[in-house]
Amino acid sequence: MKLIISFLFVFNVDVFALNTTRSCDEDPSSNICLLHELKTLKQELKTSQLEVESLKKAVGGLQAQDTNCPTVAFRTQLTHDVASPSAGFHFVFDDIKLNIGNNYNNHHGTFVAPVSGIYFLSYRFTITPGTSKSLIRLVMKINGEIVSHAMSAYESHYITASYTNINHLNAGDDVWLEVLENNYSFAIIGNIANLGPYSVFEGFLITC
Repeated sequence: MKLIISFLFVFNVDVFALNTTRSCDEDPSSNICLLHELKTLKQELKTSQLEVESLKKAVGGLQAQDTNCPTVAFRTQLTHDVASPSAGFHFVFDDIKLNIGNNYNNHHGTFVAPVSGIYFLSYRFTITPGTSKSLIRLVMKINGEIVSHAMSAYESHYITASYTNINHLNAGDDVWLEVLENNYSFAIIGNIANLGPYSVFEGFLITC
C-alpha cells in the first residue's frame, strides 16, 4: 500500500511539473510560474555558491604552495682575474647581478638553499692558455661533495669551461666552486672592459 501511495505521489509531482511547464509557456507571468522560476534560481544560486567555495579552496591551496615554494634566483660574476689558484681555492664571485631571496653570499662565495627542491645550477670559467702538459680542474661542490667538473688540459689557447646541471638540494645545503687540481700558472679571467662577464656562477629554484 505504501509503495502505491509513493508511486502516486511521484506521478502527481511529475504531472504537476509538466503542467507547470506547459502553463508557463502559455502565461509566464502567473504566480505558479514565478514561484517555479524562483525555485530554479535558488537552486542555481546554491550551485554557484558551491562552485565559489571550491574555487576559494583551490586558490588557497595555490597560495600556500607559493608560500612554501618561494622565488629563488641568483647570478654572480667575477670582476677580477684570479692568477694561479691552487688546489682547494674557493671562488668568491663578487659582482652580484641578481640575488632574489638573498641566498648567495658574496663574502663566502656560497649559495645556501633556502628550501628543499630541484635547482638549476650553472657556472662558466674562462681560462688562460696552458702547455702540452698543463691541467686545471674546477669543480662544483654541495656540502663538500663533488657534483660536477670543468677543466682545461693541454690547451694552447683561451678556453671557456662550463657546466650546467640540475640537483636536488635540501634546505641549508651549501653550494660553491673551487679548484680541485692545477699544475700550471693558469689564470681565471674575470670581466674585461666592455666585453662582458667571462666567469659566472648562477642558478635558480625550479620547484619544491
